[in-house]
Amino acid sequence: MANILGLNFGHDGSVCLVRDGKLEFAIATERITKVKKQSSFTEEVIDYFLDSTGISIDDIDCIATNDFKQEVFGNQYLVEEFSIKGKSIKTYIIPHHLAHCASAYYTSPYDEAYCFSMDCSMGKPEANSLVAYGRGKNIKAMYCPAEMVGVLYGEVTERLGLGPALHKAGTTMGLASYGTPFDFDYQSYTDDIKHKMNVAASVQDLFEKKVLNVLSEIDDKTDNLCLSGGSFLNCNANSKVVMYSKFKNVHHFLACGEYGSCVGSALYVAHHILGEPRHDYQQKDLCYTGREYQSQTPDYEYIAKQLADGKIIGFFQGKSEFGPRALGNRSILADPRNFHHRELINHVVKNREWFRPFAPVTLEECYQDWFDFPIPSPYMLYTAQVKQPEKIPAVTHVDGSSRFQTVTEESNKNYYEIIKAFGKLTGVPVLLNTSLNGNGQPILETEEDAREFYKNSKLDMMVINGSII
Repeated sequence: MANILGLNFGHDGSVCLVRDGKLEFAIATERITKVKKQSSFTEEVIDYFLDSTGISIDDIDCIATNDFKQEVFGNQYLVEEFSIKGKSIKTYIIPHHLAHCASAYYTSPYDEAYCFSMDCSMGKPEANSLVAYGRGKNIKAMYCPAEMVGVLYGEVTERLGLGPALHKAGTTMGLASYGTPFDFDYQSYTDDIKHKMNVAASVQDLFEKKVLNVLSEIDDKTDNLCLSGGSFLNCNANSKVVMYSKFKNVHHFLACGEYGSCVGSALYVAHHILGEPRHDYQQKDLCYTGREYQSQTPDYEYIAKQLADGKIIGFFQGKSEFGPRALGNRSILADPRNFHHRELINHVVKNREWFRPFAPVTLEECYQDWFDFPIPSPYMLYTAQVKQPEKIPAVTHVDGSSRFQTVTEESNKNYYEIIKAFGKLTGVPVLLNTSLNGNGQPILETEEDAREFYKNSKLDMMVINGSII
């Protein structure tokens, strides 16, 4: 049994601990350095990792990482030595997309599944996607679909003037809902906002079709599918997979972008190479992987009343979420019934584009009263049509959709109870939920971060581990 330190050296640098085959801790470098999407890691991050997990560098048995240059077929990994904090440690180097596939497969409930990874890796077509097959403890690369629509999506994002593809691909997805797909020359762009909306809609439509086409060509050996890679942060495409692909069961690793490759690398080493047993994961095991904080039970009714009265509230508690989505532990919460909350939070609190939508969160047991979708969405990776848009306008996008989250009492009791109390008070068990950060900033990590953010923000109130400021 081994303590494996997972590392991602690329953009969205991250570190994780897999102990005896189970993911126990994971954090992105940016949460500590405060530099959005920072690559690799720093000594400060390693120190935070060691302090949070209670281990020393001498307790680390091996390192796992990934690299684009590592051949995905053949031996599938290299073994080298890497020096960290003065200690030389055996290091396994896994192919990039195999690490992505592993992050999804080994955190899934399936004993057998196809895995599809895709991102915007540039370079040769084979570097952008992979289909693999997992069975039991092992996962094997099958073939590269050579699908480069992720690269195109990033290029269109930049040509639209939205910003770097690495940072702004999600903005293209938000803009796409305002447009209508059409056939056009991807080399021609204008500054007309309606044209930009239509271009965004067109590349989104093509993206979805390409994903479904790859999945249609996979054989029928199993009904289980695991998705990872940065392209599958695209919630609209994910929803199309659930609704229209031939796979009956779909699992996403919530940190499916580069953050999560450290986890995939470490789990691949634990299970495929070292043969350690797999573990069953609950939602909270995958959602919340940061440092534990002592907290008290918040006053659910009081917080719900403040939300119903129009307050915009920062909510900080316990272990931070891993990946780019705020799932109730580093969130900004507001009343979804007030349409103007969308404008206020975009312009005043987050200082971002006017057309960016906000996500709703609701109780899992009643999500189908509000959202037209066949399965729950614990990781905020799907969009669905809103069934009662007139009641929750602040979280209903222009096309009538929402990137919704479902929560259970077991997965996050405090978050659940606040939503429940708000529902009892208003008849609407739904809240607006967005990440606890400013535009272009990483999501907050520490209590000190939360206090400093509140002091300089336009939030009305902040709850930090149960205490109200």
